[in-house]
Amino acid sequence: MAFGYYSPISINAAQVPSTQTDFPVLVSITDARFKTVANSGHVQNASGFDIRPYSDSGLSTAITGYELERYNATTGEVVMWVKVGSLSSSTTPIYLAYGDSGISTDGSSTTTWSNGFLGVYHLKDGTTLSVADSTGSNNGTNHSATATAGKIDGGASFASASSQFIDLGTAIHPVAITISAWVNGTTFPAAYNAVVARVPSGNDFWGLWVKSTGKLACIAQRSPTFTVSYDGTGSHTLSTGTTYYLTMVFNNALTTAALVGYVNAASDGSVNVGTQFDLQNIAATVDIASDPLTSPRFWNGMLDEVRIASSARSANWITTEYNNQSAPGTFETLGSEVAVTISATGNFFTLFP
Repeated sequence: MAFGYYSPISINAAQVPSTQTDFPVLVSITDARFKTVANSGHVQNASGFDIRPYSDSGLSTAITGYELERYNATTGEVVMWVKVGSLSSSTTPIYLAYGDSGISTDGSSTTTWSNGFLGVYHLKDGTTLSVADSTGSNNGTNHSATATAGKIDGGASFASASSQFIDLGTAIHPVAITISAWVNGTTFPAAYNAVVARVPSGNDFWGLWVKSTGKLACIAQRSPTFTVSYDGTGSHTLSTGTTYYLTMVFNNALTTAALVGYVNAASDGSVNVGTQFDLQNIAATVDIASDPLTSPRFWNGMLDEVRIASSARSANWITTEYNNQSAPGTFETLGSEVAVTISATGNFFTLFP
């Protein structure tokens, strides 16, 4: 690689409550240096493909687990997810290198989402809705949802009266689970308004709903014998027209199985049961914005960054996600640009900070 420049990205203190492993960091920045050369910046490729993350200032160790979600050559906007092996508030884990005219292909990789993710739906880009899964495994099928402004690079708009939803197929069936999404309800018209739900048949299901009262309903059930849930008894009441980050975690690894719901990374409610159990590991339909079994339970409003993982994320992981996605400008700091060159012998030189 023959990059002309790099810029460090540091993580600000107090944004990461504990060290997180293989954490996909949202890098969301707009700066003139990231404009293309034709727009008086330093990026060579019109699609931003020569913007590449490294873990060291010598640009010797590339971070191959990254996804370039959005790039604007005119404004210098970069929206990129970078998997950091060990993320803490005391490190500077990311160096963005750019300015290599020899790079013309996208180096984004599905390995960005290798840490237990079963489905990652950015629902980009605000103009033309994408229901692709960034893990590359479970692309959605759109049933009339439309593009809208979201929390990060666009979102999906759903009209419950028109039965709009996204079908994720039948391949997502974990035995423990974390569901997360940014939500903004125009109204809560049904008794239960689905964010993400999986209902194969009868008594085996899991999902996250917002009730007509604005309360969360979080349920994980494997037959009537094994159930863990709380239904409208949490500490938060959601308002319409307001954006929230919702998370539901079911932890099957505990001696006493536990389910916890979160609103903006704050615990909403939790419940334990006396018998450990796994979710039913069989093929079944999973939907965004719909309850596949019970109608009408469609979402009415915006959803963004919907994720499903096969592990129970910790409270500190969820807090780090919320801090990063809710305010990336507070979470991270863009450092001074450094111009570099490579000599004929392959030695790396810093020209100026």
